[in-house]
Amino acid sequence: MAKFKLDDGTEYLAEDFIDGYLINPLLLRGSTPAKPFILRTEHVLSVHCLVMGCLICWGVFDTLDEALNCAHHGPFWRNRSCGV
Repeated sequence: MAKFKLDDGTEYLAEDFIDGYLINPLLLRGSTPAKPFILRTEHVLSVHCLVMGCLICWGVFDTLDEALNCAHHGPFWRNRSCGV
């Protein structure tokens, strides 16, 4: 784990920091990043974001590129119009 500083000045311990997104951050009580972050397990990566005080999973992906794309652009369901 290494220490990374976000644009808002907060610091987090995480496995990595790629394209402005924390990878496997150490989440201590009361210290969840406001910006999306990625949790990596053996087989998949999941993107999470704090939304109105709730931690929401935006999606689960097979590759880091897919997860970073989701973190950058948001979940696919948020970017679609209703009724499509």
